[in-house]
Amino acid sequence: MKKLSYLFVALMLFVAGNTAVAQDEEISNEDLRRYALMMEVVDAMKQEISDITNDMIRNQEGMSGKRYMELSAAKGDEAKLNELGAKEFEKKFMELVTKEQDERKEAIGEVVQVLATKMLPGGGKTYKAIKSGLASDESLKARYEKIEAQMKLKEDGDA
Repeated sequence: MKKLSYLFVALMLFVAGNTAVAQDEEISNEDLRRYALMMEVVDAMKQEISDITNDMIRNQEGMSGKRYMELSAAKGDEAKLNELGAKEFEKKFMELVTKEQDERKEAIGEVVQVLATKMLPGGGKTYKAIKSGLASDESLKARYEKIEAQMKLKEDGDA
């Protein structure tokens, strides 16, 4: 949680001090760096969902990680849960966990939307270009991975 707070504050400070950068490429290295910062925040938020889910499982009497995985395969389908022999408390627990996860996933989507708009020149348009480019353009992906690795090295040096 502390790391997430640190990253979020760093992002906000970066956005506040943001200056225009000359771009000779369609997607600049600066755009990729900003995108990587955003993805660090998103990854931290996703990890938090996993941590909260694990805590909920640990704190639920009669629930184990193995049983949770079995029940989660049903994806909330009542008939599938019944086939798995889910007890009423297990069904309610799964509903509670799913609700918590969905709320947090929605928050991630909102954060991405705000950060993409504020951090990237061109906002959502640049975000979508980078996201789709990373899936299809090997040279862009290589540049991104290099930037991401440099950021990790700096982060490890600060720890």
